[in-house]
Formats: sequence, C-alpha cells, structure tokens
Amino acid sequence: MTIEASQIVVWVLVFLRTGAFFMGIPLFAGKMIPVKIRVAFGLILSLLINPIVPANLEIADHFVGAIILSINEICIGLLLGMVVRMVFFAIELAGHLISYEIGLMASNSVNPLLGSTDSTITTLLYYFSLLVFFIMGIHYDVLKAFVLSFELLPIGSFFLSANPTVEFVNEVTHVFVLGTLIAAPFIALNFLINISFAVLGKAVPKMNVFMTSFAIRILSGLVLLVSSILLITSYIVDNSRRSIEVMLSIIQSG
Repeated sequence: MTIEASQIVVWVLVFLRTGAFFMGIPLFAGKMIPVKIRVAFGLILSLLINPIVPANLEIADHFVGAIILSINEICIGLLLGMVVRMVFFAIELAGHLISYEIGLMASNSVNPLLGSTDSTITTLLYYFSLLVFFIMGIHYDVLKAFVLSFELLPIGSFFLSANPTVEFVNEVTHVFVLGTLIAAPFIALNFLINISFAVLGKAVPKMNVFMTSFAIRILSGLVLLVSSILLITSYIVDNSRRSIEVMLSIIQSG
C-alpha cells in the first residue's frame, strides 16, 4: 500500500485541529491531564476520522500555504473547544459570585484540574459540572459534533469565511448572563439577610449584627446551595447541549 504526500498533509491538518480541540475542551484544558495524554487522544481520534474527512489542498502546494492551513486548523480547533468550555467559564463565575455573597470568598482551595487557587465553592461547582457533563453523556455529543465540523468546514476552508466573530462574542456575553442566573438566588438571599439585620440592628442596638449576620449568611447559603442543586444541574445540561449547537453553527459559512 502506497501513501501519497497529500494524504499525509491531510492527516497532519486533521491532527492539528483535533489536538487544538483537546487543548480547549473541559478536563483536558487543565493541568491535571499531561500534554502527552492530550496529544495521544488527538492522535487516536485523528487517525480514526482521517479516512472520512473531505479536504481541499489547493493552497497547500507550497510551504507558505501549508503553514497558513496549519494555523487555520489550529484556530478552528481552539474555537470549537472554547465554545464547549463557555459553560464552565460561567460555572466558575457563578462560583465566585456565590462565594462572595455567602461570605466564603476567603476560603480557598487548590483546583488540580485548572492548576489554580479558587474559592472552595468554585472548585466544588467545577467538579460537579464535570461530573454532570460526563454522566449525562454530553461528551459523546461533543465528539460527534466535532467530527461533523469537518463536513461543515472541510480541511482547506478558512474559518473566517464563516464569520464566527459575532456569534463568539454573543457566547462570551452569555457566560456573564448564565453565571449571574446561577448565582441569582444567592444574591437575593444576601440582600434579604442584609435588609433583615439592618432592621434588627436598629431594633436591638446592643446586638453584634455583623458577626451574627456573617454566621447566618454562611449557614443559609450552604442550605440554599444544597436546595438548588437540581436547578444548577438543569442549567449545566441545557447550556452544554446548547453549546454543541453553537459549536456547529459558529463554523457554518453563510
């Protein structure tokens, strides 16, 4: 069996898009998974889907054209991975807002997946969202959508032809909306507690309002967090499935 040079070029371009995609999606984007493991996953997936990938290598006849196509495929992979990860950015934002509202912002813990120090609530929600992501089988749909991306935007097609800028900016704004929606009950809870203890402080001047409200805020916030776990799960599932649709629509030309 002879392997033509064009087939090798196509496989390399598929591997670049796949490898960049695995660098951006949840779990693989952190520091917990070694780079060699991520590259291995990208290599295996690219070998599996390479025979069915359409390609147009007209621009790859010379060295500069091959470099341009390589950069293009890396940008496509990172773009698709970032769209899938938007939900987790919203979860991190919600975790910071919730920690601030219930008074646990100073409670920090190391997040081994991201390799950073975050508030305990943020780390807890991030682990929980990853658990929901894999238990609900959303990662299968993500991989199917990624394979379909080669049909919507074949090898050799420039991602700027799909004009993804506007839709990507809309997704970034959706991160702030989703994060605020998840944290909305805790913002309302903090407001009610502040109003209640402000009135109580006027009625009982000798009462240490600050220390008492601090303990009540933490206790009620943790109770509310457990009570709203189903609501948070629904936000994660619905928006993760929505991100798959956006992942495909953002690269459709026209």
